[in-house]
Amino acid sequence: MIDRQLKILTCAIIGAMALMYLAHNLANIGEAQAFFTYVTSHQGQEAYPVTLLPVPPEPLIIVAMVLVFGLEFAAGVLLMYGAWIMWSSRGKGSEEFRLAKRWAKIGLGCAIANWWGLFQVIAVAGYQLWQMPNGTGPDHGSWVYGAMSMMTLIYLSMTEE
Repeated sequence: MIDRQLKILTCAIIGAMALMYLAHNLANIGEAQAFFTYVTSHQGQEAYPVTLLPVPPEPLIIVAMVLVFGLEFAAGVLLMYGAWIMWSSRGKGSEEFRLAKRWAKIGLGCAIANWWGLFQVIAVAGYQLWQMPNGTGPDHGSWVYGAMSMMTLIYLSMTEE
């Protein structure tokens, strides 16, 4: 039973984290847009001055923001819902609990797609966020959040005794 409770807890933690980041992004929407514009601007890239991805038009930056915020929302809601479903199934048989993990797994997939897919692949590698003066925090943070999500997904996927 302890494994089931820990799986529920870790999913709720990652879900709450995703929703907190979404709330902060929405509360600071102007600053978020300015940062998305900065990241894609090619400014502050002295170490590797050539960036292969183009500077996008403003509407595409808005689409990227909607995608990031949408994945944060989906991750948070699906993980919280999944944690609730697992909590409701914690005393049931192994097959019922295995099926109850579905929504949390999908939520973790959204978190990984966001923090490793969008942040690490597009922002860090594609737009070279790693070399920008204000890029080390998002670079490090997105790697850690993606790793937390992946570790939780691995743990959640393990069969309980």
